[in-house]
Amino acid sequence: MQELISLGFHIGVNGCSLKSSENLEVVKAVPLEKLQLETDGPWCEIRPSHAGFKVLEGVVGRDGEEEKWKKVKKEKWEEGKMVKGRNEPCEIWKVARVVAGVKGVSVEEVVEWAWRNSVAMFGLGVEKESP
Repeated sequence: MQELISLGFHIGVNGCSLKSSENLEVVKAVPLEKLQLETDGPWCEIRPSHAGFKVLEGVVGRDGEEEKWKKVKKEKWEEGKMVKGRNEPCEIWKVARVVAGVKGVSVEEVVEWAWRNSVAMFGLGVEKESP
């Protein structure tokens, strides 16, 4: 990972990146200024068997709410529900929370860096207003 960073690459972290304690050590070593958060949708959810899941235990959804979307088997999918086993984009907050927990920083700091990094990577910078 350090070699990739030294070449200027960013490191993407998704639910599959949080499976083992060894993976968590790698995530811990990723500099925030090189971090990209992703869900790798539709798969790679953070499962109870993953080492990173421990960070989520006892945590409710965003803004203190319970999970907003019910998860069902793919055969029973209908609008407004998620397919069980998928890591949809609306679940990215879980990846951010685990990264923050592993790194010992706030979720706000993780998402701020991820935002800045994405804006810079994709050239989405906001033009400065004229004085």
